Amino acid sequence: MSTEDAGPPGERGEWEPVEHRFGHLPVHVALLHTGKVLAFGGSANDETRLHNPYPAELFDPREGTVEVVDQELAGDLFCVGHAFLPDGRLLAAGGTHRYDGDLSLAGIIDLPPFSGLDHAYLFDPERERWTRVEDTDAGRWYPTLVTLGDGSVLAAAGLTKRPPWVLLRRIERYTPGEGWTVLEGAGRWLPLYPRLHLLPDGSVFYSGSYNTHYTFPFSLRSFPTARLDPESGVWTEYGLPNEEEREEGASVLLPLRPEEDYRARVLLAGGGTPTGEEPVADAEVMDFGEHRPRWRSVDPMEHARYYAYAVLLPDGTVFVTGGRSGPKGHLEGLDELDDDDGAVPSIPGAVHEAELFDPETGSWTTLAPMTVDRLYHSNALLLPDGRVMTAGSNPKRRVDELRIETYRPPYLFRGPRPEVASAPGELTYGERFDVRTPDAAEVDDVVLVRQSSTTHCLDTDQRLVGLRTLDRAAESVSVRVPESPNVAPPGYYMLFLLREGVPSEAPFVRVGHDGSP
Repeated sequence: MSTEDAGPPGERGEWEPVEHRFGHLPVHVALLHTGKVLAFGGSANDETRLHNPYPAELFDPREGTVEVVDQELAGDLFCVGHAFLPDGRLLAAGGTHRYDGDLSLAGIIDLPPFSGLDHAYLFDPERERWTRVEDTDAGRWYPTLVTLGDGSVLAAAGLTKRPPWVLLRRIERYTPGEGWTVLEGAGRWLPLYPRLHLLPDGSVFYSGSYNTHYTFPFSLRSFPTARLDPESGVWTEYGLPNEEEREEGASVLLPLRPEEDYRARVLLAGGGTPTGEEPVADAEVMDFGEHRPRWRSVDPMEHARYYAYAVLLPDGTVFVTGGRSGPKGHLEGLDELDDDDGAVPSIPGAVHEAELFDPETGSWTTLAPMTVDRLYHSNALLLPDGRVMTAGSNPKRRVDELRIETYRPPYLFRGPRPEVASAPGELTYGERFDVRTPDAAEVDDVVLVRQSSTTHCLDTDQRLVGLRTLDRAAESVSVRVPESPNVAPPGYYMLFLLREGVPSEAPFVRVGHDGSP
């Protein structure tokens, strides 16, 4: 479908003309509390750059500029895991120690496989510099990192640095200022880039979606969804999703609302068979407010898609974009770009039409189609002005899509936006605070949306937390921060006001304990 067929923007939104591009493949992107977007890919799926990785870049959505972080690192950050610390620094751990070989074992796996790096780095948004910190206990390629309520970060899964590569069970915990420790008793074999979510009770939920990259040996068994208690190390299993084939699918922690006592629900959408042959459109939700939580199917998406990139919007809906309706994986026969300008031609099966999930009705709406394919190694995240940014795509090694495309959701065409005149820059748990706004009488919702860091359809930082409205005056609304850091883990959030579903632009606020460093 062409953009001319997109329909009215108040119903389907609108993709903005492509104006900006990165210099290198943005395998990993993260929204910083300075408003800039950090993008990096290390060697960027190019084995010839293993020992000379590309530098990170910073995109400023307000100015439309891209600048290089001119800093060499000791290791390759291609396929790391990452999550934000309470002070806004990004922790990146793992990466690529060595690329895969060209010895094929019965057509099932290339030997040796990728092997994981054991490095860890912090990116400081204020200084715009990386700092290396203590190494992880195990090398990890395709790991998942998730921030906990106490501000520490769990690291799980990944291919190790040395043989046998695929059997890593150890889970590690990074505590700022202290370093890494192994979480004793919590070991579990998980697929690569497992989708993990911090739940409001402090447990960590594996939702059943993943990126195996290698079909073997991960295809020999399924991985039941399960919940980890980080303090005891005990896992509780919930069984497989109704559609258990969720390779390269999306997993989203749905909005946490005070009127629902911050009950947790998780959405699974898209993905497909680990062999990469059959994508699915199926979607399902697990509701932890139920006495016996289980997966319940909801309406499927219009399009089956591998590489489903999901973004939680400030109105509580879930935007899904990108993907391919045919087989996934590197494409044979796609010529390398002659002009090296980072504009990759569209391929058969690329899904351009975005979709929107409404958690209240369990239904989907098709949205305007984008211009650029977003396949393997793409990303999407929410910006403070309410737009969605998309970047990347890597259909074949050394064939890199560098164009940046932004989407304006339908809510930006539905009337004037409320305005945040001022709000405190720092908030503590349980605190009552005032948001000054000339639209106080009409504001019907106030939400916090955590800054995102995303890669490979995975975003453990993504989170929307509703705030309880206590009172309002002529030009201010009084709201309260949740008491529990497991509901809103410490760190930076975008503060949105909403009027009939139309969001304000959002300032960043920092949520933490009183006296947090």
